[in-house]
Amino acid sequence: MNVFIIPSWYPSKDNPLNGTFIEEQTYNLCGFVPNINIGVSLWGQKDNQTLLWLKDHIWNIPKIFSASLVSTSTAIIPNLTIYKSPTYIWSRKIFKGNLKGIIRANMNNIEQFVEQYGRVDLIHAHVGYPAGRIALELGRKLHIPYIITEHMIPFPSHYDTDKQGNLTSYYRQPYMQAAANVAVGESLRKTMISMGLPNVKTIPNFIDETLFKSLNNISKLSLPSKFTFLTVCEIIPRKGIDVLLYAIKILSQKGINATFRIGGTGPLIEEYKAMAMKLNIEHCIEWLGPLTRERARNEHQQASAFVLPSHDESMGIVYIEALACGKPIIATRCGGPETIVKDINGILIEKNNPNELAAAILFMMKNYDMYDAHAIRQDFLNRYSKKAVIPQLINLYQEVIRQHQTTP
Repeated sequence: MNVFIIPSWYPSKDNPLNGTFIEEQTYNLCGFVPNINIGVSLWGQKDNQTLLWLKDHIWNIPKIFSASLVSTSTAIIPNLTIYKSPTYIWSRKIFKGNLKGIIRANMNNIEQFVEQYGRVDLIHAHVGYPAGRIALELGRKLHIPYIITEHMIPFPSHYDTDKQGNLTSYYRQPYMQAAANVAVGESLRKTMISMGLPNVKTIPNFIDETLFKSLNNISKLSLPSKFTFLTVCEIIPRKGIDVLLYAIKILSQKGINATFRIGGTGPLIEEYKAMAMKLNIEHCIEWLGPLTRERARNEHQQASAFVLPSHDESMGIVYIEALACGKPIIATRCGGPETIVKDINGILIEKNNPNELAAAILFMMKNYDMYDAHAIRQDFLNRYSKKAVIPQLINLYQEVIRQHQTTP
């Protein structure tokens, strides 16, 4: 089986955490299914070298003259190769961000894949735009079926809708012509169906259960001498860090002794640090900065529990990372967590409610011994491990390929 993956997001030198879950899942898919060959198509997603910004006219000129636009291929393992044909990218408001050039780059990549592995059986696009649009164009020209996995939150993006909030025909078309559309969460699936999109299935994201695992064999969790809550996210408004800070203030006023370790970076990091100072809770918080995957795993293993009061999540991989390490979680009803959180693994609260969040944190601290680390991890293994999810994905691949082969 030959599968060509087009990711809207993928790690780069300038943005190493961009789309890491797609990179990791692709690698694990190839390791789990040895008879599959996968090519990943890159054209410079999030590469500063090829990103041309309207506000940076002066800096764009040296980029154009110095950028290396040479196509490359890099074999990661025998059945996984990364193909990169760099091209310039700019705002989609102007000629759709050089979409024609991006499609040409992807065509060059898929031709390299065919030369190395043979005919492509299926194109798998991650996110409707630009990847879904690229898959549509390549699929038309080469007569290859494609599927789209949607991760976007909020969905649909305001860039893709009319004034009434409906997908415009241009952005709707890739979903309508896809052999299947995949939502990573049940709430997202319902939203996609409500938008009139066809053939929508739910297949969750997954993580490597051999990387994220419990640190020891302790089953029942006992109250630690110093309770530590971990938060890992991009520091942006929709992650609700301000709500967490207000909740910490409430707990601090009650004399609750806990440490909150916050990992990640983003445009609001300094604003939130200043907010913590203003609330006089800086002594309760440790800002960890950006975390590697190994460091994130270690932080999960050392923490007592995980908390992230997001406003929107299509799924929320950080939640299942905590569960894989046997740690209970506190999450909000914001889309993805509703299908992740159960009584055995955590607490679900309303979003944007510092008082309810503070109460949930206090409840978890007082009732910590009600959680069983083994049960939490086993539930994760049953639902979000590569052993649980990859077979679902392979079954979909095979179904789409079979239908395409039998269609006249």
